[in-house]
Amino acid sequence: MDNLLQPVLESYPKLTIEKQFCPSYVEMYTKNSREIVMVFVKNKLATNTIDSKFEKDNKCEAEELELTGSPLKLDLSLHTILDDTLITDEPQLWTKEEASHLPVAINKARDIANLYNKSLTTVSTEDAIPMWILTNPSDEGKPLLLTVQSDDHHFARGIVTYEGSMTLEEVDLDKLVEQYAAQERINTDLVTVTVDCKYLLSGISYGSHTTDELLNAPHGGLTELHCEWQGKTLVTPFINCKVNFEQEVIVGHLASPCNAIWKSVCSLHNINQLLVDMTAAGSSSVNLETAVVRNYTVGMKKPNNTKRLSELLNETETYAYTAECPAGGCTCVTEDTSSLRQCLSAMNAEGSSNDFTYKLWDILRDCETAEELVTLLIQALKFISSGKIRPFIDANNKTYLSKLVLKLSRGHSQTAKVLKNLRSSSPQALSLVAQVGTEKTMWEYTRVMSLLEHSFYIAGIWTTDARSHESIEQINQTIQDMTMGGDFTLNPFDNISTAEHSIRLDCESFYVDDTNDLTVDDFASLKKHGLVAEKKDANEVPIIADEIDISPWKNLLMKFAQVHVCLEHLYRAETCLRADFTNLKPIATRLLEHYVSERSPIKTVGQVLSDPVQKIRMPIANNIVQDHLKKPAYWYRTVINRKENSDQGLIRDCKLTYVSSQQPVFPPSVWQNLEPPTDEVTEITTIGEELKYHTTKFTFLSNNLISKLTL
Repeated sequence: MDNLLQPVLESYPKLTIEKQFCPSYVEMYTKNSREIVMVFVKNKLATNTIDSKFEKDNKCEAEELELTGSPLKLDLSLHTILDDTLITDEPQLWTKEEASHLPVAINKARDIANLYNKSLTTVSTEDAIPMWILTNPSDEGKPLLLTVQSDDHHFARGIVTYEGSMTLEEVDLDKLVEQYAAQERINTDLVTVTVDCKYLLSGISYGSHTTDELLNAPHGGLTELHCEWQGKTLVTPFINCKVNFEQEVIVGHLASPCNAIWKSVCSLHNINQLLVDMTAAGSSSVNLETAVVRNYTVGMKKPNNTKRLSELLNETETYAYTAECPAGGCTCVTEDTSSLRQCLSAMNAEGSSNDFTYKLWDILRDCETAEELVTLLIQALKFISSGKIRPFIDANNKTYLSKLVLKLSRGHSQTAKVLKNLRSSSPQALSLVAQVGTEKTMWEYTRVMSLLEHSFYIAGIWTTDARSHESIEQINQTIQDMTMGGDFTLNPFDNISTAEHSIRLDCESFYVDDTNDLTVDDFASLKKHGLVAEKKDANEVPIIADEIDISPWKNLLMKFAQVHVCLEHLYRAETCLRADFTNLKPIATRLLEHYVSERSPIKTVGQVLSDPVQKIRMPIANNIVQDHLKKPAYWYRTVINRKENSDQGLIRDCKLTYVSSQQPVFPPSVWQNLEPPTDEVTEITTIGEELKYHTTKFTFLSNNLISKLTL
């Protein structure tokens, strides 16, 4: 490859000539992002201007904050912390990095193409890499791109030109087909026309930015529909077109209600890493005061966890005295729950359960350091041991911390030893808390997904049961076979209080003393798990593995991350598509089978934390999005070509690609050279209710080369 480029590099040292994947404005015409050689002029001044503007804006923000004294006055969204090349209110077809690309004069571009073409004629099709040159549209013919794609058997070249601004009604595909047929000297019935378009439903894509910027971005992602059909019309056919649902989500975006569960996953990820380090090098190897439990980024609100704990204990004390503890069960899902938004918003506001240890986890997971977490845990257990409250523990909560809370609340002579052991053993304390967080997170994901009748599939994910490897369709069929087609629901939580599969029972279940299990004298189970020392040395602490096995947590955390990405996509799909549970079910099936599998792109929680932008593309039923298809698309792309194996007309390959877009395909550095200027184009894009589209045309020609001269 270097040998092919060497003549061009030596002849044009001042130009940027580099091998890269197609920039967005090339991909619009190629439909792929293959590797190419790109030629343009690098605008170095643009970068300096951006940096200067960035510093200036930051200074202004700091001054404003100082004057107002209120953090609420500080706008942390991308449109204040990024440069002007990023449009936040309107989507754009070019990327931020491409704003520095400047065009080359057409005459120089032709010289470069001819020089590179000489090198290409010596290599095979597999070894030839196409060259694209960004050209100046102010030149005659308004050229935007020039390309050469030859090899030892073909002379291939192409050009993209600006055709003007027009309404969709002014784009006559019948006429374009007739012109193509006449040019190629073939019948019109030998011409194929493929149209695809894109609908932007909501949001924009931010490309590559820092995590802090992404989590504070004005939009939490991007939702699009990509449609394709055969035929000479730009009106999207509701029935005959293929529709792909394309979506990008920012996991952990501050405005996402899915954070009600994601906060737990992030804290569990950090606690698990601390426990792994402590197991490997000893508990003294980790400084609790600097060990991070919850990562707080710019824009996140830091709660007063001490105050929250006091409020929880006071609330629990009130329930104990008045016997008005709310009914047990899931507090974020009721019979009236009709959307994921409703469920997740309730979970954000009130939590998901009345269980005391679950509510305690919601506080402890927000602790910034391990020291704060252990201190608040001991504080809570000390208050409970006073006997003033008898916290509600759900019947199916079998965690060690729940048992400890129940026993301490009924009084015990060795309470001081229990608390001393926990205080001296940070691994023990962290593992107790993390076990509750893990159990609660598993239940919450299962419970939320039960709204889409996928709870059996989700529940199978947490176990190693062979059934967990079955597809959702297989599980549905199995259940149908078992019930002989009878009345059966895939939702085991429909009847929360009485269903056999329910994991939430009556709240009174632990308000009656169980003489067999909850006596104040029998502390054998706590001894067994090391919370009361059997020897006189109260500081002797058992190994973590003797108490709680953390080895399965690594795999569970991966599953949490995978399911969570599905949930983020589902929530955004529900909002942007205005879809109900019935329409979301097939989308959920495809998401789960893509993300929660061996081929899943998500392998760890850390991967999602470092790269929060997650994308998906999947086919979708047309009836779900039919209302959206009635609107004008963001852009239309029409490809005109001849049918394969056609021997009529000129012996060459000729393909025309027309792109009609609401916004410029090229960045301002190129588009501003067109007439009329960009600002004037914006003013005339709409006339009354008629929407005007910028139209560009890509002409590609390829001729076979005669390798031998026949005498």
